[in-house]
Amino acid sequence: FMFILIFCFLLNKVDKPILLYIKEKFGKPVGVLIAILLSVLLVFKTTEILVDVYLFFVQLIYADVNRIFFAICFLTIIIYFGSRRLNSLGRTAELLLVLILSSLVLSLTISFKGVDPARLLPIFNTSFLNINRSMFNHSMWFGDFLVLFFLIGNIKKEKHTTKKLVWTYIITSLVVLTITIIFISAFGNTASMHRVALIDITEISPRLVAQGRFNWLVYMTFPITLVFGVGLYSNFVSMCIKFCIKDDVKSKNTISILIVTGMILAICFVCRFTYTAFYQIIINYLKYYVFAVQYILPIVLLNMVVLTLKASNKNKFATLSYNKMRLNIKVNNKNRSTEKLQVLTKTKNDTKAEII
Repeated sequence: FMFILIFCFLLNKVDKPILLYIKEKFGKPVGVLIAILLSVLLVFKTTEILVDVYLFFVQLIYADVNRIFFAICFLTIIIYFGSRRLNSLGRTAELLLVLILSSLVLSLTISFKGVDPARLLPIFNTSFLNINRSMFNHSMWFGDFLVLFFLIGNIKKEKHTTKKLVWTYIITSLVVLTITIIFISAFGNTASMHRVALIDITEISPRLVAQGRFNWLVYMTFPITLVFGVGLYSNFVSMCIKFCIKDDVKSKNTISILIVTGMILAICFVCRFTYTAFYQIIINYLKYYVFAVQYILPIVLLNMVVLTLKASNKNKFATLSYNKMRLNIKVNNKNRSTEKLQVLTKTKNDTKAEII
């Protein structure tokens, strides 16, 4: 929640894309460094979603999916989404919103019959130290607030933009928490054996599944949203790489998209589209990097923007003071000139009186 507030502050104070803002205030090398750090993190986030999509089709739809054919299909998606503007992606998200909300309501409605609160017990059986350690190790699967980084300076700020963002975060967090509670209370100790919580909780009632497959809407919505997530994150990575390329290079957009595609496919083939291999790479090699970029970098950016705002306010105050001083000098000079004129006029009048 704190990081949502940080990015809301940045949205209100920075009037241009954040990378361009950093470039102007701190120089191109600082902006390039931040862009590279973010692009590496977002490439792995994109790959994680891509692996989830592959496993969804393998485990729930088809018995076997050719990896090369799958890679070619998503290569097209990444190239297409990577070349789109943010306003186009925003309109796509608006179209998907109704479908996502409908599937969530249906999923929660179906799953309530299978809920057993006793399966949630015991509560607080795990120490907070172990919980924090687990959260640290799995930082990759959190931090969706980084999406707001790329909205800075790219959205139209309205009167209640901050309130809308905060309430959206609160409501979505409560929805995720509700789904998690229902999932655990439905499956108990076997919850860790299930792959997709949102879909699995719709299959709690065998009678409902046998009579009518209402959960097909959820089955359909889940991969669509994942595909959109792949496209969204690949677009963000493309923005970072495009920023790092020199301005005089032609076809920056094409080059950045090709680099993004190559990085994502390379990681996928190294992991062989298996979740276990990807998970081991994150836990063993990247957990410190992910935590630093995801949680420390936003705080650093906040301090950088605050310093520039303070410097800007000092310059404005100095300019106002200087202009006020010049105005006072002009007024004083004018008053002195008026006094001299009055003295000369009086002297001239006195001289005329004496002559008369």
